[in-house]
Amino acid sequence: MRALILSAAVTVVLAGCGGGPNVKLYKNETFQEGAAFSKTIPLASGVVCRNVKRALLSQGYAIEQTPSSKDSPFLTAIKNWQPEDDVAVTLRMQVTCVHEDENSSTVFATAVEEGYKLQTVPGSMSAGVSVATVTIPSFSGRQLMLVRRETIQDAQFYGRFYSLVQQYAEAEEKGALPPLAEQKPTEQKSTSKR
Repeated sequence: MRALILSAAVTVVLAGCGGGPNVKLYKNETFQEGAAFSKTIPLASGVVCRNVKRALLSQGYAIEQTPSSKDSPFLTAIKNWQPEDDVAVTLRMQVTCVHEDENSSTVFATAVEEGYKLQTVPGSMSAGVSVATVTIPSFSGRQLMLVRRETIQDAQFYGRFYSLVQQYAEAEEKGALPPLAEQKPTEQKSTSKR
């Protein structure tokens, strides 16, 4: 009887380790036209693609340029926040710019937000000889652990990004690029002799 109860308990525990229901979110993918992940800008690709980088840099993103073709630059841009002492958030954008024709380019962007939390992680130490090894808990440390990762679906987020790219590209076309940072007027000192 005792063996039967133990066997049932082990079965219940192992069934609980399955990780919950098997959710297949890919089945909800619609692949529809007009999604927020792209925008066609009616300007030459050289100008648009250059200003994708300008828009990201002007907002504090660090850029990692990955190998790509001359006509389709591919960028990964990263920005980090620490809203609380034990929480960190990373926003990672992947952007590519595609030449459509002489006066048109399409910018594709995907942003993924990752959340990290400082958690206690147990450690162990192993010791032994060739026949037997003993592992015992010996320490614990705190480490940032990934707790969530999500692709941003918000059309307004992407709309703000595309608007800034287009604003910079149009300004470059007119030869009037705005400064990347606020510049304070410098005081001019009088150099005349009395």
